[in-house]
Amino acid sequence: MQTRLHKKRSLLAMVMLICAIMLMTACGSTSKDEPASTETNASAATTTTPAADNASNGSDTSATAPADESVEALYAKAKEGGKLIVYSTSGRANDAAETFMKQYPGIEVEVSKVKSDEMMDKVTKEQDAGQFNPDVIVTKEVSGAVYEEMVKQGRYIKYLPEEFAPMVDEPYRTQAEGYANYVEFRTIFYNTSAYPQVPITNWWDLTTPAFKGKVYTADPLSSPAFMDLFTTMVINSDDMAAAYKAKFGKDIELHGTDNAGYEFIEQLFNNGLVVLKGSDDVLDAIGKAKSDAVGLAVSGDVSKNEENGWTIAPILDIQPKTSVPDSGYLFIANKAPHEAAAKLFIRWMMGEKDGTGAGMEPFNKLGSWVPRSDVKTKNEVAYEELNLWLFDGEKLYNTAPQVRDFWIKHT
Repeated sequence: MQTRLHKKRSLLAMVMLICAIMLMTACGSTSKDEPASTETNASAATTTTPAADNASNGSDTSATAPADESVEALYAKAKEGGKLIVYSTSGRANDAAETFMKQYPGIEVEVSKVKSDEMMDKVTKEQDAGQFNPDVIVTKEVSGAVYEEMVKQGRYIKYLPEEFAPMVDEPYRTQAEGYANYVEFRTIFYNTSAYPQVPITNWWDLTTPAFKGKVYTADPLSSPAFMDLFTTMVINSDDMAAAYKAKFGKDIELHGTDNAGYEFIEQLFNNGLVVLKGSDDVLDAIGKAKSDAVGLAVSGDVSKNEENGWTIAPILDIQPKTSVPDSGYLFIANKAPHEAAAKLFIRWMMGEKDGTGAGMEPFNKLGSWVPRSDVKTKNEVAYEELNLWLFDGEKLYNTAPQVRDFWIKHT
């Protein structure tokens, strides 16, 4: 009797153990049919979010293998697509495209030159209509509108390969809206035949009797980058007030203006500011004769000295700050039809990983700076040594309309 009962209990225990094992196995299994993530869009390839942020926000990307973005892999995929379309504000993209097509036969590149504001309108209308035409965007800013209306909306997407990032200077590595392949700015030029030494060290020098009627500028109403400089002075009015005191030895007095930035513009006009159409017009006015006038123009225009017969030079250090950057940003367009080719072309324009590739050459010019620590500048002053205000797109976007109105009242 006891033996039979013992056998029944043993059999019951064995059955229960088998059931438990089967249950544990079922709970711990995963489906072999579950697909892995295949997301490879442009935003996933950028380095704008540090790895530490992924850990802190609870996301886990360790299970997803990154797409192969080696040159070889991108080239193989790029050859499968059609023509690479580039919208660019700069003709330099054409020069880069020529060497790119020689380096990567089988990929055709078409560059359309478009002004920044016109490009924004064009891309917005195209994308809203479901037409995703460009692959690469090369553009300057428009008083913060590119950031506010295109980058924030996901129409332009930052792309910076991870292996390039350690060589990229801030703010373009992690803080800026995109990577800038070249940086220019608006600054004061002078005629080296008239001045053996730099005649301006402080922006307020331009408001003194010595320069009455002798200061020229390109029209900020037709060039957003010129307006950005004056708007940045308004935004950083404390800096302008400090520079005034450094120049004149006393605190600034406002004459019906809101701050020292507006006061500077006011006093420029009161001192006979001459407004011309563009940067070349300014440099023509001061550069062809032994003129003692000075002019506000694009830093990169110094490279035109020989072809135009100018004897001009830019001033690279003015108090309180020399200028605000005018950056030539590189973006991938939203839903780029030829994403692999777009990434390959951006890498080419960046000069490849070591910064020596031929695609960099059109951008690394006198008067332009490449914000990479491993790229030797053609200028006397390195990018890291430039005394520039930080470009604040949001503040510029919100402040520029008021500064524009203030300027119009004086014209």
